Amino acid sequence: MVAERVTHAPDVPATAAVGVSVVNVHKNFGHQQVLRGIDLTVPPGQVTVIIGRSGSGKSTLLRCINHLEKPDIGHVEINDEPIGVRRHRGRLKELSESRIRRQRGQIGFVFQNFNLFSNLTVIDNVAAAQVALGMEKGSAHEQARVLLDRVGLAHKADAYPRTLSGGQQQRVAIARALASKPGVVLFDEPTSALDPELVGEVLEVIDDLGSSGTTLIVVTHEIGFAREIADEVVFIDNGRILEQGPPAEVLDNPRHDRTRDFLSKVL
Repeated sequence: MVAERVTHAPDVPATAAVGVSVVNVHKNFGHQQVLRGIDLTVPPGQVTVIIGRSGSGKSTLLRCINHLEKPDIGHVEINDEPIGVRRHRGRLKELSESRIRRQRGQIGFVFQNFNLFSNLTVIDNVAAAQVALGMEKGSAHEQARVLLDRVGLAHKADAYPRTLSGGQQQRVAIARALASKPGVVLFDEPTSALDPELVGEVLEVIDDLGSSGTTLIVVTHEIGFAREIADEVVFIDNGRILEQGPPAEVLDNPRHDRTRDFLSKVL
């Protein structure tokens, strides 16, 4: 299948790119230690790509960043504001779910498996969150059409997800993630559920976002793509950051045996 050409419409006015700080984050599931003291700083506008073996903690880290998973130790900050917690007398206390939802508005999240509503049209999927937050439906649809145009799918606005290819569904999911005008967008293996011939169209959209100055944190096994778009590559192994730096260092001249072994299996 030949990927459709992605056109670039005038952007929906976006929140300024934000910086992300992960501070000593630990996460356990029962007796299993998944994250073991993650410290990571992502400056505003940077594209950070996270690589590592399945089960190394990459997806859990993304879910901790937007507080879908609550760290057992440590916390995450967006532009120096703690996410999901507040400082109180020298300690961090959990926020109410309504306040956490408001904070998540500045953090877009694109999942592996699209997570679109099958009973809603494409444009209603993109506009749904904004309508739920009180935006007038006509305004939400107008914004959604601009975003669909940006990912090359304006002509599919009235279609239902089941009629789209996997690549098209993931591009709709990206448009939906952008609807809240987030300062940072998280991608969790955005091409893992796609047939190989559909990968390129999704990667092109992500590349365009990175080029536009949006802060991106991308978990992927697409090493060639990481080399092309990343400002920094982070290799996670067994819940720890083992190596990080520019793609030319981490991907072409890794310092650690585990990094070299991983790359030898995926390249």
